[in-house]
Amino acid sequence: MGDHREVSHFKTTRKGIAVSFGPEERVFLADVLPLLAGIGEVGVDPAATRLNVPVYLDDPESNEEWWRLMGSDLAAARQSDREVFRKVVQSDDSTVLSDEEADSLLRVINEARLTLGARLGLEVEEDHDSLEEDGRRVLDYLGWILEELTAELTRSL
Repeated sequence: MGDHREVSHFKTTRKGIAVSFGPEERVFLADVLPLLAGIGEVGVDPAATRLNVPVYLDDPESNEEWWRLMGSDLAAARQSDREVFRKVVQSDDSTVLSDEEADSLLRVINEARLTLGARLGLEVEEDHDSLEEDGRRVLDYLGWILEELTAELTRSL
């Protein structure tokens, strides 16, 4: 993907946050939704385990109850976020998002980064250095996009 730090993907306008990815980036980012759709079961797929952390660490019964009551709401929210992501990736031009939609985009990119990190065996920051170059580059790219979007969202605060 070359040196991507010279490009800015996000710009706040009067209408919202303009998002612009090049054609190669769109092709790359199009793989995020199938990646997330393929997440398996907690305890089997490290990505599912990473994305569905216990809410109550010392109370398995309360944790199970929370997931029973709120799990479907979380799944629906994630699906809604992914629709915003799909809109951005499938657009040929710049897409203008509300702050809420930009937050959705942020969450999906973070989910992808956490999913890949879990599947690559990342547990602590130092593990990053032991990854193969391709894995490091993908995680770094997603991290850079997260950092750039977070900076744009907080610029107006």
